This record gives sequence, C-alpha cells and structure tokens, in this order.
Amino acid sequence: MERNQLLLFLSFLLSAAATILGIVQITTSSGSGRFSGGTGGGLFQSSEIGAVVLNIGGEIHSGESTYDSTGADTILRELRDIGEDPNIKGILVEINSPGGTVAASQEIFNELMELRKTKKIVVSMKDVAASGGYYIAAASDYIFAHNGTITGSIGVISFSPNFKGLMDRYGVSVRTYKAGKYKDMYSPFRDSTAEEDEIINKQLTDTYRRFVEDVAKGRNKTVKSVEELAEGKIYSGEDAFRNKLVDDIGGRREAHKKLSELCLYEGSIPLIEKEITPFDRFLQSIGVIFEGKALQAHKLSLLFQSQVLVILPSSLGRLSL
Repeated sequence: MERNQLLLFLSFLLSAAATILGIVQITTSSGSGRFSGGTGGGLFQSSEIGAVVLNIGGEIHSGESTYDSTGADTILRELRDIGEDPNIKGILVEINSPGGTVAASQEIFNELMELRKTKKIVVSMKDVAASGGYYIAAASDYIFAHNGTITGSIGVISFSPNFKGLMDRYGVSVRTYKAGKYKDMYSPFRDSTAEEDEIINKQLTDTYRRFVEDVAKGRNKTVKSVEELAEGKIYSGEDAFRNKLVDDIGGRREAHKKLSELCLYEGSIPLIEKEITPFDRFLQSIGVIFEGKALQAHKLSLLFQSQVLVILPSSLGRLSL
C-alpha cells in the first residue's frame, strides 16, 4: 500500500513538473515579434538581407490583433521594428480585410508612408481589400490584386439604430440625463435633429475628404481622379486594374517578384514571416472553441463604439463560385 502511494506521489510530482516546464517553454517561446526567414534565417531582427511579410486580416481596429482581426497597436509595433532593421529592405503586405475604424486605418497608412521613404512596399490583395483595407494598400509602392478580389469602397459610414418607433408602439420611454446639448446625439431612443444631422454630415465629409486625399497621395494621383472612383464604389480586381486603383493582376508570387526588383535584389529576396508558436496556436484554438460568437459580438461592439467607421459589410466580402 505504501509503495503504491509512493508511486502515485512520484507520478503526480513528475506530471506537475512537466506541466510547469511546458508552460514556461511555451510562454518564453511565444511573442508577437517573432519572425523566421523563409530560407532558414534567424529571429527578427534579421541577420541577413530580406523582406518581411505583414498580414492585415479581418476587421481593422485600435488595440491588439486577435486571431481573426488586425489591431493597429500590434501592426505599428511590428512596423517600427522593421524600420529599425537595416537588413530589412522591403515589406510584402498581404491584405484580406473589409475595413474597420478610421483612426486605426489612418495610423497604419501613415506609418507605412513613413517607412516607404526607406523601404520598398508591395501589397498583395486576397479575397477583399476594401475601404480601410484599400486605405492601407494605398500607402504601398505597388499593388497586386486577383481578378476576383473585391476592393475600392473608398467612403465613410456612420450609423446608429433607432428604436423610437418600436418603443412608441409598446409605450416604452427612456429618460436621458445629460450635461451638454449634443451628448446624446447618437441616441437610439429618439430621432436626431436637423442640427445634429448637419454636425454628423460635416464629420463624415471631413473624414471622407482626408480618405480621398490620402489615397491620392499614396497612389500619386490627383484628388479629382480619386473622387471619380470613390463614393463607396466597389470594384473587382480586374476593374480596379482598369481604373488604376491597383497596378497589376497577380498574387504572392508576382508580388514577391516585384518586391525583389524594387529592392534591387538578384533573384527572389528572402521573405521573413512571423512564426505561429505553439502558444499562439493554443490561444487561437481556445478562441475558436470557447469564444466564437461572443468574440464576434465583442468586436462588433468595439466597432459600434467608434462613431465613424470605414467598413464594408462582410456579407459583400466574398464571391462564391
């Protein structure tokens, strides 16, 4: 009996030690700044000449990236690391995003425009690179899209639900206490006033004008030419190419080749991609299994908290064959 208890105790001790060691290793080997070279290079910072692959996927928002969305803070941190590494000559930006909040898209655009002074930047569009996704793409030296890519949607939208009619029907009212005439301007419990509509429209107009001007600056086009293609219009990759919103039709292979040429690199410049560590995969699995719709609802809540959005509805984000 005592022998069995001793064996049980030793087994428990070894299991506990193995668990602790495993957690320590996973934690220390994970991190948002880990990159590996496509040809066997080391961790970021790079020890050889190369280019970094940067992924912009899902909704674009402020804060940190999740397993299916892009956080501006995460991307800005990576871009600044890239800017400090003299061995990194270029960036291959892969975009698969319907857009997101204005401030986050502007932050990434501005940082890429700054990096463009010292690095070469090529964009490869996937299923969709629209609105905020296109905003970011415009900061590159060259843009590739697939024929079936959905892009464009240069526009701004702001919205708030209105439950007043429903509440009146059932005799429900809401008392609002506020300090400031316009504090409840986006209230879903009443109709907006003409004065409030004017304020909102001015806000949207200012943001839209900045969007158009930034695209024109990034694409080396006139503001007038961009305005003719804007107004929220959506384009296929082929149509975007005809209208010079993108530079060529192609995917990663073509974008990699173009980036190598722009970086004056003989052959194909080595691509440095972020590693997906075991800890990252574990967190992604947990997110998919246990968070699911709750995480989606949280992201939507974050988007709704931003009164001005640059977003294309995800239902328009894919073409099915």
